[in-house]
Amino acid sequence: MRKLINRMRGRNDTDATIAATESSSAPGAEQTNADNTPAIKRSPVIPGTDKIPFAPIPVKRYADELPLLALPARSADGPRISVVMVVYKMARQALNTALSLVPPYQRGLDNEDVELIVVENRSDANMDESALTAISPCISYYLRDETEPTPVHAANFGIEKARGELVVLLIDGARMVTPGLLNQMLGASQLAIQPVIATPSYHLGEKVQQQAMLEGYDEEAEQVLLASINWPQQGYKLYDISCLSRTSMGGIFRPFSESNCLAAPKKLLEELGGFDRRFNETGGGQANLDLYKRLVEHEHSQFLVLPGEGSFHQFHGGVTTGQQGEKRHQAMVDHFAQYAAIRGGAYVAPNKRPIYVGAVPDNAVRFIRNSGNALIKALQEEQAEQS
Repeated sequence: MRKLINRMRGRNDTDATIAATESSSAPGAEQTNADNTPAIKRSPVIPGTDKIPFAPIPVKRYADELPLLALPARSADGPRISVVMVVYKMARQALNTALSLVPPYQRGLDNEDVELIVVENRSDANMDESALTAISPCISYYLRDETEPTPVHAANFGIEKARGELVVLLIDGARMVTPGLLNQMLGASQLAIQPVIATPSYHLGEKVQQQAMLEGYDEEAEQVLLASINWPQQGYKLYDISCLSRTSMGGIFRPFSESNCLAAPKKLLEELGGFDRRFNETGGGQANLDLYKRLVEHEHSQFLVLPGEGSFHQFHGGVTTGQQGEKRHQAMVDHFAQYAAIRGGAYVAPNKRPIYVGAVPDNAVRFIRNSGNALIKALQEEQAEQS
């Protein structure tokens, strides 16, 4: 476990060392003469040229604080945004997710701005309702008795309960989020008439959890990992201990297979009928991919992506992320077969080009860089095939 944390944090320690080294002599740092009087600031010298007095001083990076998007006045009759989160046998993880979806963790919003609807399908390991509602007064909790092994009906129940015009969907309640998510979603929604707003999906840990669990990754290891970044005080450091999920593996500049934290107007969700109730396989099968595709490909929707915000999956023994071997393989076979039976063929991710919106924290830059490299490689391979 210690080796895992050291590997995950090593990149950031290196970056910090570089930053500290640069800051000691960086333009803009306080410089003094031999008599301790302030020295006149000069630009770094371009090799092979003479110094030019009072030339502009370059700055190596932006300020640490991420900006928030300005929002119009809130309507007096309800929240700005509703979040629907479905839970089943993930009590500890769901508490983390709930905390990450409401103020003060969510920046730039008040409790009156947000409505978090937590819908749990009854099991032998239900959440502690009092612990959940103690997090925030904007949380509502519903415990349902479900006859099918799917979150689809619970998710649609949550959509019906939502009072906000913009609804955020987390069909898997184990996915905690970054601190600017709701502000950025609300701001992005002002840019389009029918906005569909997606975020990249990540897994906590150095490798996707389907693979990491085979190497000893479990809930205990994950709690140590979260403690190492001082979460929840340091929400954007989730990037430092995570990797892209398989449905976002192509990176931010290539089509997602799905988004595990997705927002759309309630009216549009109602028009499409929400999640398709025919997806009754364990875990909902491909219900989330199906709704994502229908929303993005809707004739009048505008597709927006937040590259600087995301959802981060916590390990909990889920159908596709917490099972091994033949059991997981059979679950995937069943999921794919059901999708083909409902839609007439294999799932194909939507390729509508998105509009990118929002600020990007330094922690996410390595994913932006890797995404750019992945797209360049794909384009080069495509050109090679055509030549």
